[in-house]
Amino acid sequence: MKSKKEQVYEILSHHKKNLTASEVATLGNLDRTNASRYLNELVKEQLVEKDDSRPVHYWLKKGPAQKEERITFDYLIGADYSLKNPIQKAKAAMLYPPRGLHTLIFGETGTGKTLFAECMYNFGLMAGVIEADAPFITFNCADYAQNPQLLFSHIFGVKKGAYTGADETRTGLVAQADGGILFLDEIHRLPPEGQEMLFTFIDKGTYRPLGENQEQTASVQIIGATTETSTIFLETFNRRIPMQIELPPLDERTLDERLAIISGFLQQESNRLNQEIELDKYSLLAFLLYKTEGNVGQLKRDLKLVCAKSFLHLATSSDLTHLIIRKEDLPLTVQKGLLRLNEVSDKIGPLIDNKSSYLHFEPGEKEVVWSQDPSTNMDVYQTITYKLDSLEKNNLATIDLESLIANDVDKYFDTYMEELSHSNTYQEIISDDLWKLVNDLYQIAEEKLHRKYTEKTRFAFALHVQSMLERIQTKQLIAHPNLNAVRRKYPQEFQLAIEFSTRIEEVYTIEVPMDEIGFITMFLTHELLDTEEQKQSQVNVFVIMHGHSTASSMLETAQSLLGIQSGVAFDMPLNLRAEDMYQLVLDYARANREHLKEGILLLTDMGSPSNFGQLIEQELNLPTGVLTMTSTMMVLESIRMASLGRSIDEIILSIKTMMVNIFKREETNVEPSKKKKAVVVACFTGEGVAKKLQAAVEKLVDLSEYTVIPMQFLEKRNFHQKLEELSQTWDIRAIIGTVNVQFNGVPFFPALSVFEQEQSSALKKALGIATKTEEPSSPIAYFQENIPIAAKVVQAIVMQASIEIDDELQQAIALHLAALMDSIRRGIFPPTLPNADTILQKQSQLAELIKQNLASIEKKATIQFRREDIANLIVLFLQSDE
Repeated sequence: MKSKKEQVYEILSHHKKNLTASEVATLGNLDRTNASRYLNELVKEQLVEKDDSRPVHYWLKKGPAQKEERITFDYLIGADYSLKNPIQKAKAAMLYPPRGLHTLIFGETGTGKTLFAECMYNFGLMAGVIEADAPFITFNCADYAQNPQLLFSHIFGVKKGAYTGADETRTGLVAQADGGILFLDEIHRLPPEGQEMLFTFIDKGTYRPLGENQEQTASVQIIGATTETSTIFLETFNRRIPMQIELPPLDERTLDERLAIISGFLQQESNRLNQEIELDKYSLLAFLLYKTEGNVGQLKRDLKLVCAKSFLHLATSSDLTHLIIRKEDLPLTVQKGLLRLNEVSDKIGPLIDNKSSYLHFEPGEKEVVWSQDPSTNMDVYQTITYKLDSLEKNNLATIDLESLIANDVDKYFDTYMEELSHSNTYQEIISDDLWKLVNDLYQIAEEKLHRKYTEKTRFAFALHVQSMLERIQTKQLIAHPNLNAVRRKYPQEFQLAIEFSTRIEEVYTIEVPMDEIGFITMFLTHELLDTEEQKQSQVNVFVIMHGHSTASSMLETAQSLLGIQSGVAFDMPLNLRAEDMYQLVLDYARANREHLKEGILLLTDMGSPSNFGQLIEQELNLPTGVLTMTSTMMVLESIRMASLGRSIDEIILSIKTMMVNIFKREETNVEPSKKKKAVVVACFTGEGVAKKLQAAVEKLVDLSEYTVIPMQFLEKRNFHQKLEELSQTWDIRAIIGTVNVQFNGVPFFPALSVFEQEQSSALKKALGIATKTEEPSSPIAYFQENIPIAAKVVQAIVMQASIEIDDELQQAIALHLAALMDSIRRGIFPPTLPNADTILQKQSQLAELIKQNLASIEKKATIQFRREDIANLIVLFLQSDE
């Protein structure tokens, strides 16, 4: 087994570039201190060499060719474009006889002034204008700006005793740079007297260390860097610096150059981590477009941050094999870059490969690295690794906290129509026929319930019915979570709601589900007075539209119809930048943050505003939701539901349901299985229904391709176990049953869907089979005709007996009753229950109730139910009520 030192040597041998102790520690999963010790031992053994840079770099001792190449102007991104003029000036400054020109480099923070100065030095070496061993000394004047004496002593040197604290004589930077270059960063931090001392040296080539009477000489080329303008310097100082070079900020450089900077940095990180890195398309766009106040320096810091996040994901996930940078990992300031996408879409196109979702980097690619580049530091990755190791040692598990959402239906309906009103413009939203029907229904309600309903309540009910009709027509049905409780609590209103549903069914030729009847009941239980207190906490709706008055007009129309002032409009003129629009919205949200605790729903039309929600949520920690392609109806429905206290998710779900033709579900393609295809028919009410379902399904499918397997649902756990066993040998493509069964993502279809043309078409589409046109056989047709009759009888029994049964079980009993009717008609009777008499005796009231409701069927169908049939129905109702 190799020793740790041998492992360190092997790491260096596998990397063409020079490595720091931190990098070796990360690659070898070592402690940094030990990695440094092993490296220095290898240096003493003359197997490895190192340089004097900070941090120190190590490489195998194979001659000077193994060292990193010096970075020169040729390697600078933009050398042929944005940096072309500065480079020409810099070369001229270095070549000017006899010893070059003193130079000032101007540029914002992060534009690369220090790197540029080092390139000037390396160019001088290559051109032979300075000696091969000429020093390049760097010093940041800001480090001692508050202590002029220390600042001067560092630059020019100091004699022992020159001032209090000068305990020894020290050579200054000017002397150290003799024959080479002295680079003074943030040179504007030199006070006036320091500038005078420096330009005296520039004029005469002489200087005097602090406390020293004798002048000393040196041949030094001064290169200064500053973020300020030349006006901050003494005029006499400016005159002595003949060459002034300005580096452009990152925003003024081309997108091509910015892409090259991003790619170069990620390649660098890939090499250092020895890991593949992938950057997704939207992250790349964000990095290309966001504003960097810190220029290239900030860009590299932000890239470093997301690489660190991805490194953490990789270290904590067993599913990942390399670093993947996604949009959600980006800092908020970077994500805002996507707001500028529309402004530069013509420039972005040529840069982005639309066929590829990721930009990919692999370790090992050649790179030329600037020795002083702070972005090469590996400490962040080491810190992550250290913390993860500490957590693992302490056996701390990661806990995902899940938010629990409670649905208080009573509270919802207490506030459902608060502050809603109706205006003469209701015709634009509600058709005349629907408005007349609603008024007729409420006239009946007022007479039967002896209460008055306001116009705003009627308008609210009309909106609800309109949404209900759309849901039924598009099969987007909803469940009432407390249907049985509503039925028991409001029996009079519930009975009237059934009458309402019958009238609606007649007018619109539809069938109103029992859940919808429960919702209708709630509209009859409250007389919503204008004096009711308006709900204070509610979702806030922001309407953001392109155009001078589009948002305002939509919002004003919705407010006028509803008679409330909820909502805020943000009109976005076409010449207004998305960034400026976002700032307006953000400022408003920040100023009104106390009133936005329930969240913000943003309704937009298109483009960049669709990204505002995510940015606001991160910046202000407020819940947000976004809907695009907004219409006036969407604004109306959003404000209406927000005023009722509905949550963001509930509003969005309602809108999507209403606009079902806009929001399409994506279909997924499933690879065909080698197993034989099967459709499972599940029933819990008896063999008769199972056979009817099996016969009906066999009429729909191609029996040469599908096998229909009937199963009886007796107990959920055992049923799932049987399905698991079946799936070992059969490719189960669909489950059809009287009870909703969820199994391994297999589509479930209610039993009734087999007998409804539109639903059966959906079933055949899911099975990938062509629609058949033949009519069902006579027994199936008779069974199908009986289903609606049986369903109404079952609903009546459930309501009158106050039995708590969900819709699925009601449908199952209805199918059983329909099958029983067909069997009796054909003289086929189910097996007799051994304890039928006992059941009828113990449940005499329920038996009498069932008998009364079955009387209408007996008269219409000319059949006679046996005592055993009634007992069997009692068992089904009681089992379902448990």
